[in-house]
Amino acid sequence: MGSGDEVNLPWVEKYRPQNLSDLISHKEIISTIQKFIEEDRLPHLLFYGPPGTGKTSTILACAKQLYSPKEFNSMVLELNASDDRGIDVVRGAVLSFASTRTIFRSGFKLVILDEADAMTNDAQNACEEVS
Repeated sequence: MGSGDEVNLPWVEKYRPQNLSDLISHKEIISTIQKFIEEDRLPHLLFYGPPGTGKTSTILACAKQLYSPKEFNSMVLELNASDDRGIDVVRGAVLSFASTRTIFRSGFKLVILDEADAMTNDAQNACEEVS
């Protein structure tokens, strides 16, 4: 991303925490997640709570801590489930992403389903099949 792009970013993106140590709240949760990352044993996680409490920022900070900027796009798939909420997305995009090998790194890939509660019931059930 060039410096011109950075100027036009919304503040919520421009100042979003870049790693877990940048987060200023939920110390116990952050500590637990940090321990999972250090042990290379990140389980499936479900973050819930009211809007603006740092759910998306937390998982994106995890992703940025796990993967270098070069690896990020090949190892992390972020979908806003309120936009991409159908079963076709889960069976298509998510399954394709999860099953594709990467040349940069071995290990697990990260699929972020933001606002997953807005997904259709069929799509939520298909997520269980993929994982």
